[in-house]
Amino acid sequence: METEIQTIIGRFMITRFNVNGSSFYYYALLLIIGTFPALSLIIDGYGSGVWYLLGVLGIAAFASKPTIVKSIIQDRRLLLLLSLPLAFVIWSFLIYHFIDPSDFAKSRFQRHTLLLICIPVTLLFYHLNFRTKDLLLCFSLSGIVFLVYWLLDDGAGRLDGLVHAIHFGNIALIIFILCCGASALQTRRHWFIISVVGGAGSLLAFIQAGSRGGVMALVLALLVIGFWFSISRNRIRHFTITLVLVMLAAGLSINFIPPLSDRYDATIQEVSKINNGQMYNSVGMRFMMWDASLEVAAHSPFIGSGFSAYRTEIFDRIEKDELKPIMSEFSSEPHNQFLYQLASHGLIGVFLFLLLVTVPLFYLASEKTVSDRASKILALTLSIIFLSFLFFGLTITLFDQRRVLQSFGLLYSLTAWFLSVKQKERIL
Repeated sequence: METEIQTIIGRFMITRFNVNGSSFYYYALLLIIGTFPALSLIIDGYGSGVWYLLGVLGIAAFASKPTIVKSIIQDRRLLLLLSLPLAFVIWSFLIYHFIDPSDFAKSRFQRHTLLLICIPVTLLFYHLNFRTKDLLLCFSLSGIVFLVYWLLDDGAGRLDGLVHAIHFGNIALIIFILCCGASALQTRRHWFIISVVGGAGSLLAFIQAGSRGGVMALVLALLVIGFWFSISRNRIRHFTITLVLVMLAAGLSINFIPPLSDRYDATIQEVSKINNGQMYNSVGMRFMMWDASLEVAAHSPFIGSGFSAYRTEIFDRIEKDELKPIMSEFSSEPHNQFLYQLASHGLIGVFLFLLLVTVPLFYLASEKTVSDRASKILALTLSIIFLSFLFFGLTITLFDQRRVLQSFGLLYSLTAWFLSVKQKERIL
């Protein structure tokens, strides 16, 4: 009976999802994946619905072909990549269950469980055998969505959606990077135009969102990539050129592009106010939040004090008149992923977060991982993205937002698929 069920599911997956160049379902799934990052920020419920759908399809892929698990077990790198989200969620559960079983902690732990869906989504990628060009190009659709959203916006303030403008801008930046990778691979004019339009739309959305942390993350990511290539090829002068070009581009952007220049001017003014003892501005309040999170971390540096500890510290300081009541609006997280992990999950939590971001980077940097041009471009694109996520965490908390977790999970699954031994042999 079990064999018959697996056969039926297998036939369903093969007839509807296997790639033959003209499969409607293949391109329908690319459409869903490609629009997912942008629409999840704009349409309420879309992100969760699609993320769960991809997870269910991944489970169906496993049910139709249980030998996938045997292949994964034989691929140590893929097995490690799939185990990291599981380890992260297990540690979050232990923190919630034994240290902080509050309702607030429960809501945060439930958000972290979204990372578990990375596992079946990776199986789905593994089963479908997407083409690299198609995968990169499909994210141009999110760029087009951003373009339409930008055109419909009244321009009165920073561009945002269901999330804060910082997260909105950061995800738009990720899509811009993917569109750049897609445009580098397209040989047909119409596909190239689509990737360029998508890149332009996501760039405009990023600029209008005014994410200062996003600009900083992109600059740092490009410098790290430039430094790595220079060291690996023993050509330090290339890093000097990269440094000059990146800093020149950043300088021109913050001086001549109004939304970015406005944010830069605001930063200079806020720093000046801090020097005069006026802390209640965007930068100054971050310093106060970071101070509170470090105070919490000092109580239990290794295992953390739970999801609610930082929140409790902020309210205690407000009650003692050490902070103004306005700080209660920033009591859920300290605008820093590393300090958020340190205060709530301890050094173990920080270590697990770093593994999630740096292990894919380590494998992507391996010369043995890539061979053909498409694979090299995808590896470079994903490397910049993971570095950007790493640096995003310096100025904002990432893993307390469902939509950020879902977009990160999708890209993590894509990377795990790309790095799998069997899939590397198939990439076209």
